[in-house]
Parts: sequence; structure tokens; C-alpha cells
Amino acid sequence: MRRLGGPLRAEGATAEAERIVAWLRLPAIALFALSASLVHPNPEESAFLITLAVFSAWSAAILAWVYVRPVGPGLPLVSTALDIVAISLLAALSGGPFSHARLGFFIVPVTVAFRFRPAMTSVAALVATGAYVVQALAHPASGSPEAARFILTQAGFLLWVGLACVLLSYLLARRTDAISKLVVSRTRLLTDALSAEQRERKALAEALHDEAIQNLLSARHEIEEANEVSPHPALDRADSAVTATVGQLRGAVFDLHPYVLEEAGLEAAVRSVAQQAAARGGFELELHIRCDDRHPQEQLVFSAARELLANVVQHAAARNVTVGLADTDETLQLVVEDDGRGFPPERLAAQLADGHVGLASQRVRIEAAGGTMELDSRPQRGTRVEIALPDRASGRS
Repeated sequence: MRRLGGPLRAEGATAEAERIVAWLRLPAIALFALSASLVHPNPEESAFLITLAVFSAWSAAILAWVYVRPVGPGLPLVSTALDIVAISLLAALSGGPFSHARLGFFIVPVTVAFRFRPAMTSVAALVATGAYVVQALAHPASGSPEAARFILTQAGFLLWVGLACVLLSYLLARRTDAISKLVVSRTRLLTDALSAEQRERKALAEALHDEAIQNLLSARHEIEEANEVSPHPALDRADSAVTATVGQLRGAVFDLHPYVLEEAGLEAAVRSVAQQAAARGGFELELHIRCDDRHPQEQLVFSAARELLANVVQHAAARNVTVGLADTDETLQLVVEDDGRGFPPERLAAQLADGHVGLASQRVRIEAAGGTMELDSRPQRGTRVEIALPDRASGRS
């Protein structure tokens, strides 16, 4: 399954950062274990290994947690504090100021920088530096002649790395904020463009319905009256042509602006367009539609359903098509699945680059509305497209 779209939300970015940090702890633990084999002044090997085992178990638990449970705002603070405590204990139990485990303190500001929070990064860097100095001074090895200068040098390096991480976090936060503003601007512009498009479609549909179709119906009525007075095969052919043209125009009017969507809602509109597609494509249709309420994004969902079904009719050569529509408490979900030819998913990008913007443009619109579009397709194995849009209850009528 390939996911197409979905802007990066704040909670998604937080979870992603915590997952990266959780994975980074694992090689760090391996380095701590390797440092146990090195020579240290005043080693406490048993206590060191016990502390390392506890730290490893906790790291594994956190790694599992960030994948199966929501990542709350307090998790980064708690995990960072425990990291500092664990590294301080490992350093104190393996040589104090001269411990090879002291290098673990450099991990703290680096991992916190992934959270894009400069203030938190600066606090973490200062606390990590202070923790190193405290455990180093409390260790018996601090009484050696070179200890003071060594501790000062290590603290200086820690502060330098901390400052670099703060600046990096600040730059990343600024760029993330700029990207978020661009996304909001893009969404607003696209919404305006879609609204303008719908207005133009409605105006054109009304013009066709109120003028062109009515004129044709009047012409058909005149043809029928003339044929009653003086029957002629040419009049029959003209009547058939006008009738077919009226039918085609009514289909075009429905495609331009489906009044059934306004009058009867999304469920009836999707059902109607699916049945029309089945009639044109000659495939068996299976409907699973449950959407009783109105939704602020129903025009977008209907447009996507129409585009997907048009692609099935034109390209899939499918025998069976399933259309699902469900409105849950959190999302409005549309699924269109066929057993047709299928295609490589990467072809979407090529189509967009070549100017074929049908399905690719639907992806862009859905992304801009805060939704996701998942596509699963392989040549000769059919295609499944699943669209999910957030259910913004406040926008409902």
C-alpha cells in the first residue's frame, strides 16, 4: 500500500522524532557495553552492568511504546531526564570524569534537537553538562592532578555541542514553521481555486440546462408536430438525433454540477455516478455506502469518486468494481476497488509531469484538505484507492 499525501501534522512530527530518538538509543547502548571492556579508574563493573541492563530494558520499552501508543507532550521530557540519569550513573560507575561512558552525555543535546524545540535543547544541554560535572567531581578520580583541567575541557566540549544543537534546532524549527505557513497558504489558494471552479461549473451547467437543452427540447417538439402532419424518415432521424443530444447534454450537466449532490447528499450522488459508470463500463458493481450526514468536503469526495470511476471505465477493463463510502466519527472514507489491468503506482508522478492531471490532481486536492490518498495497484492485479478526509464536525450542516 502506497500512501499518497497527507501534510505532516504536529503530532505526527512529534511521534516521528521520538521514534528516531528511540532507535538512536540502541547503538548508544551497544557503545556503552563496549566501553565496559576498556580500562577505567575505580571501576564498578557489576553495578555498571546492572545499570546498563536496566537502561537497555527501558530503552526497548520506550521503542515499543512510541510505535503502539500515542506520543504525549510529556514523553520527551521524561525520556530525556531518564537518559541523563542513566548516563550519569554509567559514567560514575565506570571512571567518573575519565569514564569512556562520559561521551554518552553528548547524545542528550543531539537527540533533543530532533524535537525542533530550541528552548528544550538548551536546557537539556545545560543539565547534561551539569550532570557530567557533578558526577565527575563526586567521583574519587577527581582528585588526580589532571582531573580539574580534564573536567573543564569535557564540560566545554559539551557546552559547544549543546550550543550547536540549539542553533540547529532553531533553524529546523524556523524552516518547519515556514513550511507550515506555505502549506496553509497553498491550502487556502487551492480552496479558493476549487470554489471558483465549482462556481464556473454550476454557471455552465445552468446555462446548458436552461438554454441549450430547452432549445433542443423545443426543436424536438416542433419536429414531432411536423412529423404528425407530414411523416417523413428524415424527421424520425432528426428526432432521434435531438433526443440523443439532449441525453448527452444532461449527462454533461450532471458531470459539471451534480444537482443530486446538493439536493440529496453525498450518498445519493456517489450511488448515482457509480451506477452510471457501471452502465458505461459494463462491469458488475458492488456498493457499500453509509453516509447519512452532510460533510464540508463532500464536493471533493464526489469529485474524487467521479474521477476514479471514470478511470475505471476508460482504462481498467474491469469486470467487478466495489465502491465504499463511510462516514465515521473521525473520517469520511471513500474506497474504489477494481479487478482490472492495474498500473505501476509510480506512473502517477510521470502523469502529473506530462500534464495528465486527473488522478494526480485529486491527490493534490485531498492533501490540501488535510486528507490522505492510498493507492495499491499492480499490472494485471487491479487497483484499490482509499481516500480519507478528516471529519470536521464544526463544518457540518
